[in-house]
Order: sequence, then C-alpha cells, then structure tokens
Amino acid sequence: MGSVLEIKPLSRVEGHGTVRVSLAGRQVESVQLNLIESPRLFEALLVGKPYDELPEIICRICSICSSVHRVTSLQAIEAALGIGISEPTALYRELILAGGQIESHGLHLFCLVLPDYFGIAGFTELAAKAPAEFRAGLRIKAAGNRIQELVGGRLIHPANLVPGGMGKYPARDELKKLRSELQEILPDAVKACEMFATLTPPLHPANFTPPNYLAVQNDDSESLPANLLVTSNGQSIDSTRYRELLTEQVMPHSNAKHSYAGGEIVTVGALSRLNLGVELSSRSAQAFFDARSQLLGAPMPANVLAQGVELVHSVEQGIALIDKLLEMPATSEPRVPFPIHEGNGTAAREAPRGVLIHRYELDSQGICTAADIVTPTAINQAAMERDLYALASILTGVDESELKWQLEMLVRAYDPCISCAVHVVRI
Repeated sequence: MGSVLEIKPLSRVEGHGTVRVSLAGRQVESVQLNLIESPRLFEALLVGKPYDELPEIICRICSICSSVHRVTSLQAIEAALGIGISEPTALYRELILAGGQIESHGLHLFCLVLPDYFGIAGFTELAAKAPAEFRAGLRIKAAGNRIQELVGGRLIHPANLVPGGMGKYPARDELKKLRSELQEILPDAVKACEMFATLTPPLHPANFTPPNYLAVQNDDSESLPANLLVTSNGQSIDSTRYRELLTEQVMPHSNAKHSYAGGEIVTVGALSRLNLGVELSSRSAQAFFDARSQLLGAPMPANVLAQGVELVHSVEQGIALIDKLLEMPATSEPRVPFPIHEGNGTAAREAPRGVLIHRYELDSQGICTAADIVTPTAINQAAMERDLYALASILTGVDESELKWQLEMLVRAYDPCISCAVHVVRI
C-alpha cells in the first residue's frame, strides 16, 4: 500500500518549499521538490516600465540577492542601449558583488548549514555550542553587509547603482575603513574554509549522479570579450544566445520551472565555478588546492566546502578592488550620458548561488516590451529532485525523522533561493 512522507516546510532555506516522498511499502517511488513560495511575477511586472525603473523593481525579487540582480539588470540595459561605463564604476560593481557573496555565503555557512554539523536545531544554539564560530559568522556577514551599504547606499535593494554609472562614489576614507574591516575578517574566512574541509559531513553518502556543471566564463580570445555559458560536458555558447542552450519546463508541482542545458540536467553554484576554472586569489587558490580531492567532480553536497573556498576569495577580491580604487585619481563624474533608443540586451553573471541571466527588449522610448530572467535555483531544481531521490532511495527503512533531516540537509547544500526562482502562474 502506498504512502506519502512530506517535509513541510523546509527549514533553514530562503523561501518556502516542501519535499514530498511517495512510497510503495518501504520503497521510494518518487520525490518532488515543491517550491511553493507565491509567484513573484517580476518578468510581467517589468513590461511597460521605463528602462531606469527596471533595476529598482527587479532588485526587490529578493533581499539576499538584490545586489547581483541590480547589477545584472543594469548590464542588460546598458547592452540594449550601447552604454559604456567608467573603470571606477565597473570596479565598484565588482566590489558590491563581492560583498553580496561574502554576506550570502556567510549567512549560508554559519546560519543555515553549520548547525547540522554540530547536531543542533539552528543558528541561535551556536552561541552556546560553538561561540567562536558564532562570533566569526557574525563578523563575516557584517563585513559583507558593510560593502553593500557603502557602495549601494543601503543594506538591501541598492539605490546608488544606476544605468551608466553611479549616483555618487563613496568617500575615500570610508573605503580605507572598509579595507581594514576586510583585512580583519580574512583570518575568519580562512578558518571557516579549513573548518568545513575537516568537519565530518553529516549527510549520508549516496550514489549521486556525477554533476554536469554550468557556469559563466569570460572569453578573452577575441577583440571584443564575451561571456560564455560553459558546461563540464563540453557545451559552450555566447551568453546572448542562452536560449539556444537553456530550456525551461513548467512543472505541475512547483512554482518554479525546471531548466535544462541541451536537454540535460545541470548544476550551478560555487562547486560548479570551482570545477570550471574560476580564477582564484592567493589564499583561496591554496584552499582549493588543499581540498581538490573533495571538490573536483564532486556531487553537490560538496557545494558547502566550495562556498568556504569562495568566501576566502571574495574577501581577498574585495581588498584588491579597494586597492585599485584608492590608486585612481578622485573624479566627480560617476555617470556617463547616453541616448535612449530601441534595443535588446542580455547579461549573464555569477550570483552567489550560480548563473543568473537577465534579458530585456526596449522600444524607442526606452520602455520595456519584454523581459526574461533565469535564476540559479530554477536551474538547480531538477538536479535537486534527482539527488533527493538518490538519497531517499539509499535511506529506505530508516527512521522517519532521520530521513527528513537528511533530505533537508541535501536541499540546504544547494543553498536554494526560492524567492528568486518562483515565476510560474498557475492557470
């Protein structure tokens, strides 16, 4: 006789979701990951809006991911209108993205994942169980927040980043203070990476399918560099042609679409970036080298350690970007002028959770006539379901509470951002 085990709601993830395991006796028949957050409908909301309102609207798709959505939106608009930005503006955008990654990875590693390694229910218990780690997590997250406040003008939904540039450049003395803060947390980031490399993962081993990784890479071989979407099975395409590679399928049980690359399930995120050759800074490169046996070709549970490596990289990157900005002469022209005309533009960036794509079509008045957004969690959803089935199948017969805990840990390893992913309207 069949039965259903449901994890409702998923805990310690961004957004609302459930896992539904269908059983025939003690055998697992199917597993569904249901992303039940109310649909965000942002693609439809953008249509009919002026180009300069698009970044203001879309960055509200999620508070955690607001900076990378705004930067990706700006780049798509600037591609549509043929806008070039200054070198300082480009550096500041990279800096706020580094801050977003520090804040996001810090939140995930310390608040959402680390409690599993200590066998406790949540982040608040870390203060008693692991006070040093608790304080380190708060310092790291605070530094990431500080970058976003300084560059973006506020903690979430940054307002200082605008088409063609910025509202104003941060003061140089504030940059120096920020550099000192990043220097102070760099040892915390290194220790965090070492900790996740040595702690015994609480997730039960399973016969996970080897991932087909997907990431954005820069192609510097031509006179006009382009962003490429690259997979570990050899597929590569200019990001402006992303729809020739990525397809989406509406699923009846979820408010997010399943995405496929060339018809195959793919995974995105920190683990994918490391496996596809992201350029790392000195300490993070050493951390990756030391943990390469745990990361190369690994299934997505290793994404936790991969985020630890990237945490070190993002702190080092933030310091390096500030050094470049401080070396530049002061300027009072943070925004370039540009004409408004008809056009379309695509931008692909690496968000903390993986590949993010924005595409807009603008009319002659700069009004948006079409919008398409592909998010990391939507890309990962099919892989999450596949891996949940593999794990549930190997755990057949275990105590129900243990099965639920194991499946939740697997979802947390992917670090889903459900709010960004839910675009489907049910008819």
